[in-house]
Amino acid sequence: MTTKTLRMPGDLAAAVHAVGVDERIEESTAMRKLLRMGYDLYVAEQYRAGRISLRVMARRMGKSLSEALDLLQRMGIAGNVTADDALQSLKSLERTRT
Repeated sequence: MTTKTLRMPGDLAAAVHAVGVDERIEESTAMRKLLRMGYDLYVAEQYRAGRISLRVMARRMGKSLSEALDLLQRMGIAGNVTADDALQSLKSLERTRT
């Protein structure tokens, strides 16, 4: 694990403290949790905007494709794959099997 020094405004320090108290965890653990949540949201937004693929999003999050899809659903983020895209993928799979 890497050690970083971070300066944060008082309101963020209070938020980290509140998470620590609410979840009965140390503030350093609360900061790591909040950083992970923020990064996952950032990556999910990149996916929603079409800047990265689902596979890249899952890899950056350290999750499987199905876990990444579940997370997107919990975040209320719709996939950026259209029905036509899905049909083309199925046709492509069909061609590779024959």
